[in-house]
Parts: sequence; C-alpha cells; structure tokens
Amino acid sequence: MSGEGVAQHTVDGAQWRHAASLRTRSQLAGLPAAAGLVLCALILWALLTNVVDPHYGFSRYHTGWALLAAAVVPGLMAGLYWLLQKAAPAAARHRAWTYLPWAAVWGLLLWIQMRVAYAVRLPPDWDAYAIADAAAGLAGKTIDSVPPYFETNPNNVLLVLLVAAYYELALSLGYHDLGMMTAFLNGLVLFAGTVLTYCAVRMLGGRIAAAVSLVPTTVFLVLSPWAGVLYSDTVGVLFTVLILCLLLASRRSARLTVRVPLWILAGAVAAVGYGIKPTVLICLVAAGITAVCLLARRKNTLVLLLAVVIAGGSFILGNRLIAAFEQQTPVIAFDIEDNPHAMNLGHFLMVGAGSTQGPYGPYYGSYNEDDYQSTVAITGEEEKFRNGLQAYQNRVSGMGPGGYVVFLHHKLAWITGDGSFFSWGEGVLTGEDFLSSRPADRGIQDLFGNTRPNFQWMLSIWQGTWFAVLALVAVPLFLRTPRLLRPELSAMRIALLGLLLFLLLFEARARFLYLYAPYFIVLASLSFSAAMERLQQAAVRGRVRGRLRRPPRPAAPPAPAEVIE
Repeated sequence: MSGEGVAQHTVDGAQWRHAASLRTRSQLAGLPAAAGLVLCALILWALLTNVVDPHYGFSRYHTGWALLAAAVVPGLMAGLYWLLQKAAPAAARHRAWTYLPWAAVWGLLLWIQMRVAYAVRLPPDWDAYAIADAAAGLAGKTIDSVPPYFETNPNNVLLVLLVAAYYELALSLGYHDLGMMTAFLNGLVLFAGTVLTYCAVRMLGGRIAAAVSLVPTTVFLVLSPWAGVLYSDTVGVLFTVLILCLLLASRRSARLTVRVPLWILAGAVAAVGYGIKPTVLICLVAAGITAVCLLARRKNTLVLLLAVVIAGGSFILGNRLIAAFEQQTPVIAFDIEDNPHAMNLGHFLMVGAGSTQGPYGPYYGSYNEDDYQSTVAITGEEEKFRNGLQAYQNRVSGMGPGGYVVFLHHKLAWITGDGSFFSWGEGVLTGEDFLSSRPADRGIQDLFGNTRPNFQWMLSIWQGTWFAVLALVAVPLFLRTPRLLRPELSAMRIALLGLLLFLLLFEARARFLYLYAPYFIVLASLSFSAAMERLQQAAVRGRVRGRLRRPPRPAAPPAPAEVIE
C-alpha cells in the first residue's frame, strides 16, 4: 500500500473510531431516559393488571367506584388547568392580587391537614408503638435505655431519638398529651411534603402545573391514609421530596456559591433520611446515576462531577456522624455496628420470596410472624444472613424459574395496586379505636375508619386517584416530548424503578411506596400538563386547517352607479 493509501486508511480509521465514540456516548447519555421508560412500562402493566384482576391490600375497594373516581380526578385537573389558563393574563397584570387567594388556599389546606390529623389520631400500635412508647419513656425519664426491640430493629433508633427529643420539648412547654402532639407532628410533616411537592412541580413545570398537582397531593398527603400514624413512611415523605427540591434548586443557579451548599444539604438530608428509612437513599443514587450518564455528552463535565462528589461525600460524612451520635448516646446500650441480634438483608430477602393469605387474597413478600421468629432465634449476623439466603434459594427453586416470574408479576401488582397504601393493614387496631370521642370528629372518622360506614367513599377516592396517577406516570410511553424526557424526570423515574426492583426482591407492601408518593405526583402532574398542551396544539392546528379548507367568500357585487338626471 502506498504512503498516501496508508495515510487515508489511518484517517478513515480515526473517523470511524470518532463516530463510534460519539454513538457510544450518545447511547450512554440516553440510558436514563430508556430506564425511565422501563419504569413507565412496569407501571402501565401493573395498572392494567389491577384493573382486570385487582390485587387487594388490607381493604377491598369497589372497582367500578374506583374507576369512576379515576375518571373524575383528571376531569377536575383539566377544569382547574383551563380556569388557571384563562385567569393567567389577568394574574400577570395584577400579581399582587393573586397573593390573597393563594394564602387562603394554603391556609385552608393546613387547616384540613391538622383537622384530619387530630380527628383520626390513633393509639400507637405495631412498630409505631415501640417508637412512641420508648420515646415517651426517654422524654419522661421513666426509662434509662431503649428496649430490646431496637437491638433487633436498629433501623428505628434514629427515629426514636428524634421523637424523644420532640416529646421532651413538648413536655417542657407544658403539653402532656403526647398523642395529640404526635398527631400535630405527623400533620406538619405531611403538610411540609405537600408544600415541597408543589415547589418541585413549579420548578419543573410552572405555576399552572404546580396548582394542578394540588389535586392528587390533597388526596394522598392532606387526606393521607396514614394521617393517624407517625412512622418512618410518613416521615420519609419529607426527606425524598426535600432532596428532590434541593437538587432542582441547584440546577436553577449558575453560581457554585449557591450550588455547592445545596449539594451538601442534599447529601446531609439523605443521610438523615437513610437513618430513618433506608430506601430514601435511592433517590440520591438515582440522581448520581443520571449525572454520570450525562457526562458522556457534556463538554464541561466538572460541574456534574463536583455535584456527584460533593453530594456523595456529604452523605457519607453525615452517615458516619449519625452512626457515631447513635453509638455515643447513653440510652443506646448495644453496639450498633456489631450487633448479632439485628435483622439483615438475608431475612428481608427470605420474606420477600414468601406469601401469606390476607383477608381478600394473597400477600406477596409481606411480613409474617413465622419468618420473623425463625430469624430472631438465630444469633450472629453471618448466621442470620446465611439462613435467610438459603431460605430464599429454597423458595425460589421450589417455584421454578417460570413460577418465580409469575410470583414477581403478582408481587408487582400487589404492592402498586393499593391506593390506600396498606392502611389499617398493620397491627390490630380498627376504625373503632380513634382517640378522639368528640362528636364533631365523628364525620371525619366515618370516612377514614376501616370499620366505619363511609370508608368505602374515601377508599374509592384514594384508589381512583391512584389509578389516575399511575396512568399519567405511564404517559411518556405514548407522548415522548423533550420536556417529559428531561434528565430531572428521568432521575425521578430511575428512583422509582430502583425502589420497585428493591421491593420485588425484599420484604414489601404498598406502605413502603408511600414515602415516594410525591415522586409519583410530580411525574403525573407534568405528564398531565404535557398532554393538555398537546391537546391544545392539536385543537389550534385543527382550527387552522379548517380555515384553510373553507372556500373563500364571493366578492360582494359592485354598487349600482347613481343616475344623474
């Protein structure tokens, strides 16, 4: 080959390698959107499964009523969307006049939140009892250390310490009704989740989309199925949506002096949230995965690398500090780092592959007492893990590959199919056990209590709204606009995908989805706004085409000339 041919061959090879590198980088950058669409497909599959073959939680809803509510909710959202669009020009001209109506809306939502929390407060039960009882004992100085329950379940140590500090503050201020103070705290946490969910939608979709998001947010957070119980699921809502808002706020500023503190805060919030509910961490990991994938098509990768390193480092440092704080606290009498009695992933893996019978059908991968007692009887972290792993392998091999796939299908449908998020499914309390006996609270209790006469109305609202939210989350499968496939939304979908995959393997029920309810609501609200915009564009194009097809009007005949005599 001549020298010129060799040079040309070298140039062609370099160009081919460059093109291949560009394709690889483009594919890597597209992975978050592709993973998000996988989440959409799983959600759509689970939704259709539950419409055809409902997988009930602890309560059985009427499918017809739920589907009617699922149709009404988007109708309400569409009406609100249309009204706000019509009012937008006037609101832009008179911005100051909009503050009063919005203040009234937020004041009303806060009043409803606290009114419901007070009316439906319950005595502590199941794990929530262990936390409330120990926190009350620590705050009142009636116990010197946490009970043995926390040695077996150290994941609740941070929450009990925080609740104990809150109870101690309440007692010092003269508030001795700790049940009422718990309801107040739960209401504040859920209302903060409502506000932050609104802020997240506003940052991503604007004022109108944020206002429309208040419809599902009111159903699931203000009128929460868990309004009467303070536990890690309701507290976790605050952390997942706060991390989202911090990361979104960091993207809205070009100055590192603003971004770096927000990244540090996001990592620190994730560390506290992880100490309360470990699955909180999934949203920060999803954001990191998305950022790493985006590096492939960014010329300046320094900012993204800094975000990953700073937020990740903040989480690691915060996690270490929290562990040290827990270990140095005098009320913790056991070694958290080396605890032979603690439940571990082997146990939860074993539970995740089992099934028990519920009142209206099987429970897939849910808690059962036999598995719990068998793990408690074993001492030693490695021994517990090996026992759980062996039990998991035995259960999966007993099902066979096809049977395990069918099991996972049912488990997915079961954990995503309950719009009440498994409320009333834990412990032994019923709708007859509300603490308030005021006649004024009875109407609210009749809606929220599972044994009360109007509970089916509330259950249908929860379930129908959940069906509508799931359907809207799946919209990007059919409407792939650039706005719906943005990296921020892809990161949220990856977080939900990671959560579902985790729950498919380990112990699960619909309650474990609740802390990510804001993510479902944000994605659903943005999908709804995108669909409305597309419908409006189609209507405008239809009107334009109609005018173009309309034949021109004939010219008017000339006026007759005047005759002058």
